[in-house]
Amino acid sequence: MKTVKEYQVKFNKKTFFLGAIAALGVIAAIGPSLATDLKTNPRLHEVVSYFGGHIHEHDGDTHGAPQHSGGTDAYGCHNGSVPYHCH
Repeated sequence: MKTVKEYQVKFNKKTFFLGAIAALGVIAAIGPSLATDLKTNPRLHEVVSYFGGHIHEHDGDTHGAPQHSGGTDAYGCHNGSVPYHCH
């Protein structure tokens, strides 16, 4: 007869394995579309690194960079009063 610990170890390994497969599936599904969008951006040559990781709130506030417009184009990029950069 198996002990509770043996069942827990088997469950944890199975859960981890299924979670890893699900994560890889999401990355495989989303990753190429994001990369393709940026590669087809006609303004790709203008993209700069601008305060990497900054975010824009729904109310228009910018966090992690000087205040600037948060509206992005179809490629997830924008400039307004700052250099053209992508999120």
